[in-house]
Amino acid sequence: MLTLVKAQVWKYKSIEDSTPVPLADSVTVLVGKNESGKTAFLEALHKAMPLGGAKYDYVADYPRKDLVRYRPQHEAKNYQKTVELTFRIEKALADKINKEVFGGAGIIAAGSTFTRDTTIANTSTIGFHLDEAAALAALQKPLGDLEHKDEVFAGATTLADELTKIEGLSLPADSKLAMFAALWRGRAIKPNGWGLVNGHIWQTYLSPALPKFLYFDDYKLLEGKINLATLQQREAEKQMTDADETAQGLLQLAGTTLQELMSDEGYETAKAKLEAIGLNITQKVFEFWKQNQDLDVEFDLKADSKDVAPYNGGVNLYIRIKNRRHGVTVPFDQRSKGFIWFFSFLVWFDAVQSRAATKDALVLLLDEPGLNLHALAQADFLAYIRELSEQHQIVYTTHSPFMVDSERLDDVRVVEDRVKDGTKITGDLAGSSDESVFPLQAALGYSIAQNLFIAKKNILIEGPADLILLQHMGALLEAGGKQGLGDAILVPVGGLDKLATFVALLGSNKLKLVVLHDRAGSPHQKLEDLVRQKLIERKRVLDFSMFLEPTPAEADIEDLLPADAYIAAFNQAYVKELNGVALTAADLGAQPRMIERINQWLRAKGITLLKDGGFNHYRVAQAVLPALTATTLKPDELARFERLFERVTAAL
Repeated sequence: MLTLVKAQVWKYKSIEDSTPVPLADSVTVLVGKNESGKTAFLEALHKAMPLGGAKYDYVADYPRKDLVRYRPQHEAKNYQKTVELTFRIEKALADKINKEVFGGAGIIAAGSTFTRDTTIANTSTIGFHLDEAAALAALQKPLGDLEHKDEVFAGATTLADELTKIEGLSLPADSKLAMFAALWRGRAIKPNGWGLVNGHIWQTYLSPALPKFLYFDDYKLLEGKINLATLQQREAEKQMTDADETAQGLLQLAGTTLQELMSDEGYETAKAKLEAIGLNITQKVFEFWKQNQDLDVEFDLKADSKDVAPYNGGVNLYIRIKNRRHGVTVPFDQRSKGFIWFFSFLVWFDAVQSRAATKDALVLLLDEPGLNLHALAQADFLAYIRELSEQHQIVYTTHSPFMVDSERLDDVRVVEDRVKDGTKITGDLAGSSDESVFPLQAALGYSIAQNLFIAKKNILIEGPADLILLQHMGALLEAGGKQGLGDAILVPVGGLDKLATFVALLGSNKLKLVVLHDRAGSPHQKLEDLVRQKLIERKRVLDFSMFLEPTPAEADIEDLLPADAYIAAFNQAYVKELNGVALTAADLGAQPRMIERINQWLRAKGITLLKDGGFNHYRVAQAVLPALTATTLKPDELARFERLFERVTAAL
């Protein structure tokens, strides 16, 4: 009923000031290079409200370069603020407070926020304040018809003032005003500068709803065998290891207990229980692990006096993985590191959230999860994270493109360690370095690749300008009941030189594809090689010159557009850079391609728009789209694109 919406960190290890970091309601992803400060940010959040005993240590955690100067300030108890967390009050909690405290009056607005600040000395303060006047008016409303209302309420600006006046009247204990005063005096919390109403709402409603932070960095891997007596002893002595915690999680997930496993129930009963546990675990783990569905988890209980200590004393629980494809079983800890990690994480966390669900809301902080996982297994883990996020907010760090959801890039924050400023965290992807945003770029590329191998019909084009123009014209024609793109997918490959790779990949997967490219004079050698090698049929290699009459020797998609509209779009797109100069149709030379004619004009005028010459075709394509409508285009101009889509559809 509280959602963490923003966090800011100061003076923690590499972080001078993280800047305010907006957090998504479900999953926030932090990307950045190694040593950029991602881990430091998670650690700082964790210690602010940990599930467990983690605390700040100013000697270890304060930026080392400033520690000598800060130490006297700390020893004087003038503590540095380390973390500020901003929480949003959700509607259900706001309604509950308004109903129970204010008789239904809307004093607490759904969506309102408050802050919790934590210092490096592990002290905290709350920034929560009500509209005192509105709160008093709501509390007074049921008491407004009483005899002493004017003497009590007139001129009072705080609830404490009103209570003092009521108590000065010496009213019977059962009178409404006396009971009102007694109620609120009983709700008083220790002096902290708050009003009585603020304090009551915090203590009764907000504080219990605050989530705890659960931080993962050194993940707790499950062992292949567990000595039950040793586990029981360490549990009793409260000396459980990380592996022990995971083992307990395994038992909980399986729906059994250590005591049940150690009880003497006879062979058949024990065997039936172990088989049931195996089936239960298999079902839960392989709901998410998709890399090998031919595996089963099996358990066995037996003593082995010839094993090494502590496994030579008492009964051991053995975990084995059976491969149905090969008909063999191997000890759990002999499987791949990726499988062990995935299995252990699911088991351990399922148990943690099960235990915590009845006590604390959780914000999960995951530091580089799934490092040992294959790319496809990381995708499986992402699916698990999405499911977890339905119950808990999650913040995780990564530098793997496979751990970034390309459809949720608005939930990604970039972490950079800047020379003078230290670690900064921002959602401004455009202003971040290429190295920092590489995982995002790679994730987008992977997403495109996935779409390629899913779509049955693919149109390979050279660049993004072709993409938006073809999408626009296809939609325009389809709206008029004519042939457009249909169910084909446009795939910009970044130039002709990359076509061979794409054709080989897509063709090997028996996907239908057409190449639609610009034509610049003689046929492109790589395309001819593809045809000659029978990697693609000639009828599937098309160029834009085919759809102009008469057919020119060279053509780009821009040549299918009305020249006046494209010239106007060019002037609009570059109005600042042209600085009062405007391109006209009369300025264009005889070269057949519109793009080259504009480039010649730019060179003649000595105008440089791009460092390497020319201009941004995508920028102009965006500007020309409003001029390409069913009413502004001539019939023959529409017909060019109709012929193009008909030819492409026939080739597919």
